[in-house]
Parts: sequence; C-alpha cells; structure tokens
Amino acid sequence: MATTHQIISGYSHIAVVCTDLDAARAFYCDLFGFEELPRPDFGVPGMWLRVGNLQLHFLENETMPIPGPGFPHFALHIENDRWDETIGLLKRNAVSFLSDPSERSDFGTPVRAAFVLDPSGNVVELTTVGPLS
Repeated sequence: MATTHQIISGYSHIAVVCTDLDAARAFYCDLFGFEELPRPDFGVPGMWLRVGNLQLHFLENETMPIPGPGFPHFALHIENDRWDETIGLLKRNAVSFLSDPSERSDFGTPVRAAFVLDPSGNVVELTTVGPLS
C-alpha cells in the first residue's frame, strides 16, 4: 500500500503501564532527569513525564499486562560522554540489568546498549551511537 504524501510528522507519546507511580517517578525523574507535566484527570491514576521531546504517559495498574511475541521495549539515548557515568549511577541504585552493557557496530557505526528493568518490570534500552569515548 503506497501513500502519495507523508501523513505522520512524528510521534506524540509512549504509553507505559506501571504498578507503582511513585517508584516510576523516582526511577525516571531522579535517575534520568525527566520532569513531570500537568495531566488531565482521566479518572484513572497516571502521570505524564517529559525529557527533551520525549514524553512517557504512565498508567497505573496493579497487575502488568502479559507481553506478547517479540521484545517490547523503548530506548533512551545517552550522550557518549555520559555513558560510563550513567551505567555507574544505575548500578549504584541497584537497577536490574538484563545483561551486561554491550558494544557493537551497526553498519560501521559504533553503538553501546544496555537493557534495564524499571520498577514495574518494563524493559528500557539505553543506547549511545557514535565514537566511543
């Protein structure tokens, strides 16, 4: 199916389910520098967070949905010169890593990646692209 013009100009937000808003707030705001935004009252607990142009919209639910096929996650970019500092900060704060941070080459471009779990068990990929410092 082809379109004759681009109809999508970007993304709006990523919706994330969490089991504890306070724990999610501490994880994303205290460790990654997100700021909390005003949120309309939708009648369900939640919060909106932003860093740069990225918005995460959290919905609180006592149980997490069962993930389907694939590896559902979202990725946050870390500046190259802050990679080691960021990994150290997460380890000092007992953040769960799914595996050790790795380095690879994507079509000749150096990439670092680490997969961590947020307090509700959501998978978050941390990545940096470009010359490794």
